[in-house]
Amino acid sequence: MSHYSPDSNNHEWFPEESLTSRSEELPVVGRRSAETNAALDAGFAAIDQTLLELSRSTAMPMNQVINLFMKSRGRTASSINYWNLYSNYFKDNSKQELARLHQDLPVEARTPSATVRKDCYAKFKEQYPDTFQDILDMHDEMSSLGGVPQTVSQRAQAFQRLQKRVTNILDVASAKFGFESAMVMCGKIVNQDASLGHVHTTPGATDFFVTRCRADNDTIIGHLKAQV
Repeated sequence: MSHYSPDSNNHEWFPEESLTSRSEELPVVGRRSAETNAALDAGFAAIDQTLLELSRSTAMPMNQVINLFMKSRGRTASSINYWNLYSNYFKDNSKQELARLHQDLPVEARTPSATVRKDCYAKFKEQYPDTFQDILDMHDEMSSLGGVPQTVSQRAQAFQRLQKRVTNILDVASAKFGFESAMVMCGKIVNQDASLGHVHTTPGATDFFVTRCRADNDTIIGHLKAQV
């Protein structure tokens, strides 16, 4: 989110605006060729293997390695607006966050100004330079799963966040300890969760479902949905 003053040459940027949003090249649109898809798949597989090896050699979680790489290149690792997530985190932990500035929030006081919250956010990131995104992701995840009725879109977003977190845990366990996994997830609400399903295997368990269960990804997800 940006603020544009009447002077078009004066542009104030808010905390979590990506550097890529200022000078990003236009994406290529249209159907990709089979050759392009094959090249992308091969490249992504090589990148994935490199990240796994780097995670193993540094004993750092995969997501931390990725975040540090993107940060070193002046880019953000995801499109999530962590300033917005922090705003919600601040609402639930205002006393704790204001203490970073050695301030108190009087009982009668209104919500602190955006400037105060931005200063608190800077201190928050300073204290947790490598994990602040994980903290905010977890808070957002817990809030979304807190029993509040969810729309189809909200459930899909919550599922994707959980999928990403679980997948990362399994990949790190494989890279660091040699713990291999074959995992299948789905939503259990009929119709509403029809599109929610995911299969993930670590390198040592590749093709586990195909070779041992005689089921591809769609089939194994279907079996789980029939079970739950």
